[in-house]
Amino acid sequence: MTKLTEHFMLEEFTRSPTADKLKIDNSVPVDLMPNVQLTAIHLELVRKALGSPIIITSGYRCPALNAKVGGVATSAHTKGLAVDFKSSFGTPKEICQRLIDSGVQFDKLIQEHNQWVHIGFSQTNNRQIVLTAVKQGGKTVYLSGLV
Repeated sequence: MTKLTEHFMLEEFTRSPTADKLKIDNSVPVDLMPNVQLTAIHLELVRKALGSPIIITSGYRCPALNAKVGGVATSAHTKGLAVDFKSSFGTPKEICQRLIDSGVQFDKLIQEHNQWVHIGFSQTNNRQIVLTAVKQGGKTVYLSGLV
């Protein structure tokens, strides 16, 4: 096991039942490891703000895996700069509100269908974008702010 930070292991970022099932190699390329390390460092701040462990449900996604799970080609997951997660802290909306209130720096924070939280980071400019993903007419749409 490769330890990235005090509370996060590389395997948490690459674990994927979909990749396992489809025999997709979801290893992080060497050139993206600094991004994954940066994300892990930011996640330590997320964990501290929540005062609770977080469970990464989707971290790094190689392009093949990203396509299979329906991710957009420009997804920060494919760059090692985003994760989806859950926490016993509370609901996804409560988690997002806590992160906003605590001043945690992020590029994009999304309450995803009130089921999980997506958080992405930038190497240079965290824009503090907050969105809520909802289904409308069978399609996912992103509303500005927490809804």
